[in-house]
Amino acid sequence: CWGFAWEVLRASSISDLHRLTISTADPSLAWEALTSSNFEPIQSSQEEPLLLTDASLRNKNIAGGDVLLVWHQNDNQPLFLDHVAIVLDDDLYFEKSGSGDRVPFRVNTWDGLAADFPPAVFHWDWRRRVRFCDADNSEMADGQKDGSDR
Repeated sequence: CWGFAWEVLRASSISDLHRLTISTADPSLAWEALTSSNFEPIQSSQEEPLLLTDASLRNKNIAGGDVLLVWHQNDNQPLFLDHVAIVLDDDLYFEKSGSGDRVPFRVNTWDGLAADFPPAVFHWDWRRRVRFCDADNSEMADGQKDGSDR
């Protein structure tokens, strides 16, 4: 799922894209890339647990195109990135529901994600990719000249 999400974001033109591909099997590389300075933290269930139960609070600061990272960390073990999804709208996400050729791409709801990744077990972080300006021609790196981030 994180390889797919990365490719979606790569198609949107961000810097430092050479460490992941759509078929990456290394969650630590995916975590490193998706939590780098290329992605601005928006909100986290660790900092605000009510995000997991209050839909209006959860959806207040996120927008279509933001990235949801679902992860866990057991005692004395490294952090493990379990899932990545792209925000489409309030409590609506686009995801690849697993790995392999036979696993579908799908639109899923908050309730569906929470059923697959129980909030009592997993942490949830939302991030927004940072757009970089090209200093030579003052255009956005993705070709937009209006400065909008979407």
